Amino acid sequence: MGSNIFSIGVSGLNAAQTALSVTGNNIANVSTPGYNVQYITQAGRTPQYAGFGFLGQGVDVTNVLRTYDKFLSGQVQTAQTNSSYYSTQVKQLNQINNLMASTDVSILPALQDFFGAMQTLSQQPDAIPSRQTVLNMAQALSTKFATIDGQLQQLQSGANGQIKTTVDSINALATQIASLNTEIAALTGGNQLSAQPNTLMDQRDQAMLELNKLVSAKAVPQADGTYSVYIGNGQTLVTGGQTNTLATQPLPSDPTTLQLVFNNPNGTVTAIPNNLVSGGQLGGLLNFRDGPLLQARQQLGTMAINFSASINYQNQLGVDNTGAAGQPIFNDLSSYASNPQNAASNLQVLMGDPNKLATASNMVSTGGAGGNGVTMSGVWATLPGGYAGSINSVPPVFPGTGTHPSIGMTGMTITASGSPATMTATIAGPNGGGPYNVVPVGGGASNSFKLQTTAVPPVDVGVSFQLSGAPINGQTFTVGPAPAGTKPPPGDNTNLRELLAQQNLKLMGNQSYGSYYSTLVASVGNQTNTAQLQSAAMLNTLKQTTESLSNVTGVSLDQEAANLIKYQQSYQACSKVIQVAQTTFSSILNLMG
Repeated sequence: MGSNIFSIGVSGLNAAQTALSVTGNNIANVSTPGYNVQYITQAGRTPQYAGFGFLGQGVDVTNVLRTYDKFLSGQVQTAQTNSSYYSTQVKQLNQINNLMASTDVSILPALQDFFGAMQTLSQQPDAIPSRQTVLNMAQALSTKFATIDGQLQQLQSGANGQIKTTVDSINALATQIASLNTEIAALTGGNQLSAQPNTLMDQRDQAMLELNKLVSAKAVPQADGTYSVYIGNGQTLVTGGQTNTLATQPLPSDPTTLQLVFNNPNGTVTAIPNNLVSGGQLGGLLNFRDGPLLQARQQLGTMAINFSASINYQNQLGVDNTGAAGQPIFNDLSSYASNPQNAASNLQVLMGDPNKLATASNMVSTGGAGGNGVTMSGVWATLPGGYAGSINSVPPVFPGTGTHPSIGMTGMTITASGSPATMTATIAGPNGGGPYNVVPVGGGASNSFKLQTTAVPPVDVGVSFQLSGAPINGQTFTVGPAPAGTKPPPGDNTNLRELLAQQNLKLMGNQSYGSYYSTLVASVGNQTNTAQLQSAAMLNTLKQTTESLSNVTGVSLDQEAANLIKYQQSYQACSKVIQVAQTTFSSILNLMG
């Protein structure tokens, strides 16, 4: 009997001691990231028949388990990858937003200064200092384009660097998970024994959480206790103790952009489309670089392409101070039309001589009463015989294409016939031809006219003019280039006025240059605000899910303190049982002795 009581007491003492050890370990790891509270499971020993019934034989500790909630753990990982994604977006977008909205580097002041210098020049178009100011402002404007795009390129380079660093961190975590897989499989015999290495499993789950900070990843438990880890659209990152490492390499089509690849075990690489990688810091960086950042550079480049093309086009319609045909002010950026993100930093001022600004007319008109000739530009005319008018041959500019349709203003004849007279026009040059219908602008009685093709429906050809007075039957006006070297009359600013008018013309789709840039800045601001709201929401979700998981699997010091008292009392009671067994056994020996 004493021996049986002693054995029961020892079993209880061992169980209480194990429970105290587990409780102490819980308390020691209260601040360990990813630690799940542990507990023991106990089972009574097989009872022994004593003739009158079955007597218990004590207790055994059957296992040490961790409190684990697969559902809540998955929710925390999902919330973590979403929170990291949007916080990365906010951090990156703030840089673009601060850059584009900064008055120190904004395009708008430089754009206003450029057209302001033209406005000043229009009052005295022959003044060399004013002409030089226009060129200086053109240079300042091109510098602004280059400065902004240069800083956007730095953001792109920074994003590429962070992408590479993030990929290295992902590979390190993948290696850690694979190593833990190997250890866990070895300790459990590869067949998921009931006894589990809880600490190693906690470390592996914590590594999965850290991995989800970097990229959205899913872990699929296998029969041998290991995790298979997948990213993107099912790309395998970890299988057992093996990893498929990620890497980066320049895109063949754009060496300044890094793309993701898998390093396959056979030595080959497999490109991973960016749209297959989502969540986490990596997903946020890829989305930022190939989304808002690329869009900002493309829109800025498109503006530079269209601005240089339209200014050059108009300047070439006039003549300079020497009577020579106008030349481009800026370099031609049309080669960047298919790759506009690289255009803005390449905008340059070609013109160095202020005399080369084509402020005056390059066209003369003859015909009508007396056949007197007067000078005119490609955008303005004073016709003979009392008919004053203007011709606007600046065509529309299409965003993103850098192309500018032209009718080849090498000459034009307007003929009036009938009573009352109607007018038709013929335009000389390879892109001209005719006849074209001369129709009132806006319909009805008007002194503003435009040229349309005779097709059905008619198409505007980009030329309009104004007449004062009424043409007579048989009246013909011929418009053509002035003889080479013909100096413009003093004070002629007709072509300059059309250059100046481009400040408010809708040459960027349905917007002026200023409005287009303001819309670009507003778009970046809106994207930043949206990302900030989403980041705050995802952070709140992460806090809530983390708290829910902690309430279930985290260490509660209050609970552990209560457990200490309970197991201490159990230990003391079992010690007393052993003491009683020893006393009883001694008494029996004394009786026998």
